[in-house]
Amino acid sequence: MSTPTLIGVAALGGRYTARRIQFGEDPQVLVPLLRRIWTDTFSRDTVAMAAALLARNWWSLAVNPKPRRWDQQPPVPGLGHPADNDTIRRGALREDVGGALEWLYLLHIDQRRLVAYEATVHDRWLRHSAHHLDPAEELFVTTPANDDGGPEMTVCTVCGAVDEINHVEVPSMAGYGHDTATTCTRCGSSVTTDPMFGDHVTRKPWPPHAPTTGETR
Repeated sequence: MSTPTLIGVAALGGRYTARRIQFGEDPQVLVPLLRRIWTDTFSRDTVAMAAALLARNWWSLAVNPKPRRWDQQPPVPGLGHPADNDTIRRGALREDVGGALEWLYLLHIDQRRLVAYEATVHDRWLRHSAHHLDPAEELFVTTPANDDGGPEMTVCTVCGAVDEINHVEVPSMAGYGHDTATTCTRCGSSVTTDPMFGDHVTRKPWPPHAPTTGETR
């Protein structure tokens, strides 16, 4: 089933430059795929990956795309199947989605982060989730509570706390979007975000520093 998606690069003031993926995916599928492309195809060179993604529109992305008899263009090794339409899109998160789109993925090149937005029924982009391209840098991960699926739990990768998370979201002083703070209530590690500068991760020492003799608690 077609899942029209945009993928691109974030700029200041909530602006972005993006290309279309006709057969995109939700973050559960596309984020791991983009991590593999970043690692296997571009050797963790985020600038090169962004340039390649913005070079053309796409039917679909794939690490090992195979030639298909109906394709009018050959696959791009390590990246995917290019589309014929060569229109680039420049916009801003505060603007209407415009057109039949379901997802928007924006690379924050300097931070090696990927932020996913979903299209709402009000034709606006809503921030869905933020992901490090290097999964080892993820602070909070969501996983099923047991092997059979069921309810999900949020785990702090610093101290291992389960569902001990405090989340605060307020309108941003940037004039659009929201500022957020997600904090582990056990160890104090946190992720803060704002629409201008993206995400900032703070990992607290764990186990906590043990006071030395004569040091007050």
